[in-house]
Amino acid sequence: MNRLFANVEIKGALTFSQELLMEGKIEGDVTSNGNLIIGEKAVVKGTLKTGSVIVFGRVEGDIIVQDRCELKATARVVGNISAKTFSIEEGAAFSGRAQVQKTPQPAGNTHGRRKAA
Repeated sequence: MNRLFANVEIKGALTFSQELLMEGKIEGDVTSNGNLIIGEKAVVKGTLKTGSVIVFGRVEGDIIVQDRCELKATARVVGNISAKTFSIEEGAAFSGRAQVQKTPQPAGNTHGRRKAA
């Protein structure tokens, strides 16, 4: 597992493979087919597009995952979420729209409406 420590701050896009534990701060989009864990003191300002994500810290931006999005009790998320599966623990704060479907699409694009068949 790769790790960005609490003293690391990144301004710009971040791409990784496999798994990343982020404990620092990033201002920019994060892209990967891998798994992202956002630590309790971590702050992300940007769009997340990953295989899966577990959030313990703060995210300001949309989360688009291919599989699972988990918001733990200490999570603070402001943005839309699109995922195959989504769970939120008691105590987590979430402000936005959640879209749970087989094939995640960019969050917020359908405005809660379904396309006619």
